[in-house]
Amino acid sequence: MRTRGSRTELFSNPILVGSMILAIGLIGLVLSYSANKGLPFVPAYEIKVRVPDAAELIEGGSEVRIGGARVGIVTKVAAEPGQGGKPAYAELTLSLQKDQEPIPVDSFVQVRPRSILGAKYLDLQPGTSATGLAAGGTLPLKQGRPIVELDEAFNVFDAETTKGLQDTITNLGDAVAGRGQDINDSIVNTRRLLPPLQRVLQTVVEPGTGLGRFVRGTATTFQALAPVAPTLVNLLDNGATTLRALDASSPALGDTIEELPRTETAGVRSLRRIRPVLADLSSITRAIRPGTALLPRATGSLRDAFVAGIPLLRRTPALAKNLDTTLAALGSLSRDPNTPAAVKLLTSTVTSLKPTLDTLLPAQVTCNLLPVAFRNAYGAVSVGDQAGSWFNFTLLTGSTQDSQSRFPSANLHMTPIPHENASECEAGNETYAGTQKIGNPDGTQRAATDTTAQPDGVAALAAKAGLVGTP
Repeated sequence: MRTRGSRTELFSNPILVGSMILAIGLIGLVLSYSANKGLPFVPAYEIKVRVPDAAELIEGGSEVRIGGARVGIVTKVAAEPGQGGKPAYAELTLSLQKDQEPIPVDSFVQVRPRSILGAKYLDLQPGTSATGLAAGGTLPLKQGRPIVELDEAFNVFDAETTKGLQDTITNLGDAVAGRGQDINDSIVNTRRLLPPLQRVLQTVVEPGTGLGRFVRGTATTFQALAPVAPTLVNLLDNGATTLRALDASSPALGDTIEELPRTETAGVRSLRRIRPVLADLSSITRAIRPGTALLPRATGSLRDAFVAGIPLLRRTPALAKNLDTTLAALGSLSRDPNTPAAVKLLTSTVTSLKPTLDTLLPAQVTCNLLPVAFRNAYGAVSVGDQAGSWFNFTLLTGSTQDSQSRFPSANLHMTPIPHENASECEAGNETYAGTQKIGNPDGTQRAATDTTAQPDGVAALAAKAGLVGTP
């Protein structure tokens, strides 16, 4: 067992005491150095942030601050290449104090200068979102604000800018030289202006004036105008050109402005006088509104008629010469009071004929109905031999059933109403089956018949009669 004297001898040894002091100092130095990178065995909240420029941040040495207070350090700085045409950026790994977990996901970061000697720190500006960033999460690049270095700020004052500032200061000195009394009067008047200005500003900053909304609206307006700034500059340039042109024509412009009151008075009198005419025109416009709805279709038909008629008029000079007389007669007819009733009857007639024409038109266009019928009728009474025409011969022999009978012939073929339309021509295309067939033949017949041509000499006779041009 040691005694009190042995402990006294232990601390009286200078070598041992010096060694202990040196060891304690070394431990304190190591702890103070390690504190810059975080104390060992102390839990930390680690996240990553992306910034446009790391701005010479030091791994393990640069601080992370919130409102000027140190809350962590930058433990890693990594350069990342840009993608999709975007510039490169830096990804920083931060080791924050555990009591800062979690920071809002809408927080912002910015590299700021710590001193004019070049030291930097990362300023973390917490957002207001209720959602926090989990440990290991990353703040995107859009939430990393750029930094303006001192040398970049000083680069604004290049030789041209410096020369402009010198000229401005020189001209300002020339402007105020010899105007001391005026400046003093301006200061006195400014002193008198300040109390009313203060009352105005107090009114402006009242919540009811909406100054904040006005400022935000102005900022939004300028943000919207920023992309079209070149267009606005061109507008101002062109406006200056317009104003110079107006200035050059100032006498004529003044005379025009001087005449405007008399012109306006005359215009008012004229409008007052034509008001009944405008009222009648309005009534006429409302009355013809149903007819105007038909104008597009009518003008289209009229255009087609002109297109088809112009070549015919060119081939019929005699008809063209008499066209004036015809149009004059048509004008007289249109003014006849009995014409509307006749037109109504004609319209009814045409309307009643429309179903018939709708049926005959495809029969004629597709099946050549009328020419074939007239040709066959002519051939029946004109073709034969010395005994007579074939038509008369058929009637005499009675080889077919040519009259009504209670008992039709066993081999009678009869189609009372043949199908004559755009898809089928039954008349003349029926197949003889040798048995009795009354009604439309089975199936669909072909949509064509014999092609006919005008007899010789007909065109010459028509031209001689003046119906067509000379063939």
